[in-house]
Amino acid sequence: MSLGSTSSGVPEKLKMDGGSGGRSGSFGKRRPAKLEELVESLSRAYNEKIGHALGQHEYNFVLSDPRLPDHPIVFASEGFLRMSGYERDEVLGRNCRFLQGPDTDRGTVVEIRDAIREERACQVRILNYTKQGAPFWNLFHMAPIFASDGRVIHYVGVQTPIAPDLASEAVPVGLPAEGVVEDGAVSSELEDQTPVKMRLNGGGEVKVDEEDDAEPAMVNEDLKKKAALAVQRVTGELTQSCRVEGAVLQNRRVGLSDCAANGVVSSSLMLSLTRIQQSLVLADPSLPDTPIVHASDVFCELTGYSREEVVGRNCRFLQGPDTDPEAVREIREAIQAEKPCTVRILNYRKDNTPFWNHLHVAPVRSATGKVAYYVGVQLDVSDADIPMRGDTMSANAKQLSAVGVVRVAVRSLQGSGLRRSFKTPQPN
Repeated sequence: MSLGSTSSGVPEKLKMDGGSGGRSGSFGKRRPAKLEELVESLSRAYNEKIGHALGQHEYNFVLSDPRLPDHPIVFASEGFLRMSGYERDEVLGRNCRFLQGPDTDRGTVVEIRDAIREERACQVRILNYTKQGAPFWNLFHMAPIFASDGRVIHYVGVQTPIAPDLASEAVPVGLPAEGVVEDGAVSSELEDQTPVKMRLNGGGEVKVDEEDDAEPAMVNEDLKKKAALAVQRVTGELTQSCRVEGAVLQNRRVGLSDCAANGVVSSSLMLSLTRIQQSLVLADPSLPDTPIVHASDVFCELTGYSREEVVGRNCRFLQGPDTDPEAVREIREAIQAEKPCTVRILNYRKDNTPFWNHLHVAPVRSATGKVAYYVGVQLDVSDADIPMRGDTMSANAKQLSAVGVVRVAVRSLQGSGLRRSFKTPQPN
């Protein structure tokens, strides 16, 4: 399978709708990843043979990109498509949550989320559903892929359906007693019979007693090792296919704290930032000259700059010949005092056209109280009759909501209580 055939399977809605969200978008809306973003996700890190190389593996697996909106799938193997019953154009560009269903355990989902937040591997049993609605127990093994600077560029997720002989109690919670699940429909013809049967898509039957729990039996250790080996081989393929030798790694070579000190935004924080469909930048005061470490898509559309032209620079590059020095001074003094401020300032786009920017700048503190970032939220008011200190409630509400999301995301990264366990402790 070539990279071309992979990218050509992007859903039509992604081709037709760039999903920019517009300048007036809100943090509550999630835009889909654009076609070019899905293609670039692989092409910017790996050589042109990566699609073919990954296609040689028989495993059921996907690659997802946490730096794109809603952490979408950017590659899906043939095995994954057969297992799930979906076509490629129904998978690419979507978050993996579409495999979840009514009886998927929320605690297991949180375990996966915590692993993403901590940028580490995890292996869990989870109840998933095929396109036809048929449930199946899945041994899911996920692992991050790192860039040389410590950024997570992809997650590899290998799905292994748990065979009936390895999960003798694999019946989902809430399945009607004595029913047969086939192509997503439940038949009650056997209401008064036992045992319960669950027919999986393309698989056999799983028999349990009525009084058994809904949890599967312990997964065979050999199956766990095979799943881990599959992840290792896929990640090995990625590291060998990277464009620059040593640029893609299976293990982070620098500490997480060192990554943050170098301006690397964690994948968990990035996931929160990509959900905010407003023009904003995140700047890191711990680095020389407080450079931008993240710029939203809407900011790039507003200013005309690409993200690569923005990240690493101080926000002053938006200033121009007619920018009011008093507005600049007000921003500088607020930052020095570690306080928020709102100003109306004349800024300039890449093509040198000016625009009036209703700018809100606020400090974002970590759980320890130290300022971790400054967030700047921009609103183009060139065509609006919005006075500097007039009725700006609507604009301020949007900007404050974006700042609030960033603050919650940053604080969730702090402390030692990230790993939550939903397992009941076993007596000694």
